[in-house]
Amino acid sequence: MPSNPAQEPEMETEKIEVEIDDDDLCPICRQLLHRPVVTECSHTLCELCMTEWADVSITSQMTIVPLDEKPEDFVSAPLTAKCPMCRTMTSAKRSLEVEEKVKTKYGDVYEERDREVVREEEEKEVTVETLTVYVGNTVIPPKEGDEKGLFDWEFFVKVSDERVISEVEILLHETFKRPRLVRWKPPFTVRRLGWGTFVIRTNVILRHGYSWISSDAEDTKYSKKASLPLEWELCFDGEGSQARCQLKIRSDKRLARSVRARS
Repeated sequence: MPSNPAQEPEMETEKIEVEIDDDDLCPICRQLLHRPVVTECSHTLCELCMTEWADVSITSQMTIVPLDEKPEDFVSAPLTAKCPMCRTMTSAKRSLEVEEKVKTKYGDVYEERDREVVREEEEKEVTVETLTVYVGNTVIPPKEGDEKGLFDWEFFVKVSDERVISEVEILLHETFKRPRLVRWKPPFTVRRLGWGTFVIRTNVILRHGYSWISSDAEDTKYSKKASLPLEWELCFDGEGSQARCQLKIRSDKRLARSVRARS
């Protein structure tokens, strides 16, 4: 009499185990290196592991940079953070050479890692992204013989991903006729004539579904931690100046997905 199929033990899928050299393992997740990046201090990690590490250790300090430097997406820019291995400040760049090596040595394992990473990313409803923000001003000095001696300056805020910005509020010195201005779309600028320098305050406000990961961030009427206050002192030296910082934002896919679809 045939046995009841329901009573037969289930067959387990046998998973092929491959011994991976220690040099080919990510020191953070201890799995085969996936889209490997190499730090300036010569440590090799998975791109995702380095990115997630940078999420909690990235610096938001403003750095003065050349006036002609343009915003960069974090995807194409080097990952900058304290190295998780030696704790020194470093940057990491994608290494196609290392990636090709591990793909060649562990073809099937690498393909499975690819699928795992895609599944994990698809399951995340809340993700962390990085914005590169520039704040600064250009200036045209007064011409010789100009009795008024007015400087023609333009303040600006530039962001690597303008799609996530709802508005930029710009607060000038109270002596101006319109000291408060709001820019709803780029360019986020204001141009004026004046004699002296002063500190301009600005609030960079994110769209619904996004929030700043910063202790300086403030709530708006509709969203938590959606506004980031920044300050810039006008510079009348040369052609002007600008500062750059990399800042983290949290994205709720359930809310932000429609924002990107409409962009």
